[in-house]
Amino acid sequence: MFKTRTVDPYQAKITSAILQKWNGEIRVWDAPKSAIEGAVVVDKITAPATATVVEEQLDMFGSIPQRAKIKYGNVEGWVIYDMIERPKTAAPKKAAAKKKK
Repeated sequence: MFKTRTVDPYQAKITSAILQKWNGEIRVWDAPKSAIEGAVVVDKITAPATATVVEEQLDMFGSIPQRAKIKYGNVEGWVIYDMIERPKTAAPKKAAAKKKK
């Protein structure tokens, strides 16, 4: 079984571009597994939306998220990690160069 980790909640978006990439529909599952393993679709996102990520399922090596547990409206469920847009992180600021007098 793949590991899951609770994360500090962060905002994610389902954009028009993501919806287009996935044929206009993002399926939200009740568990971080496939339909073959018994997961059930609890909702389908068909319009751009904002969600909060509260948990992540990591790949078999435990280093890269492959699914995200999201909350939006009254719905909570799992989506493939590539189906969400994560916030951009700010690049580290470089120390200002000292001026010579």
